Amino acid sequence: MRPISIGKNLAAGVETTLYTVPTGYTAEWELLYLHNTTVANRQITVDWYDVSENTHVAILTNYDMNAKDYFKFDGGARVVMDEGDQVHISTESSSAFGVICTFNLERKA
Repeated sequence: MRPISIGKNLAAGVETTLYTVPTGYTAEWELLYLHNTTVANRQITVDWYDVSENTHVAILTNYDMNAKDYFKFDGGARVVMDEGDQVHISTESSSAFGVICTFNLERKA
């Protein structure tokens, strides 16, 4: 497996496709780290788009984050993703969030 981390400062009020599993690979989503960098409480939504089922699976929905707070899942929590699967993140208008996700990629047999 080859680890890869994606980091981004998210645009306010839009949905961002943070990551798409490349063709010919599977991925284990090992880390989701979110940080609300604004001075006010803001909401954020995170989902996994499972391309094989053509469905969005909610991870966080309109999750209220306090100013300067962070959210993290790691360790025993992971999502196994197939080629074409995506991570989507939507933020509230006038927000500022940073995000880091780490995936372990493996070439399909």
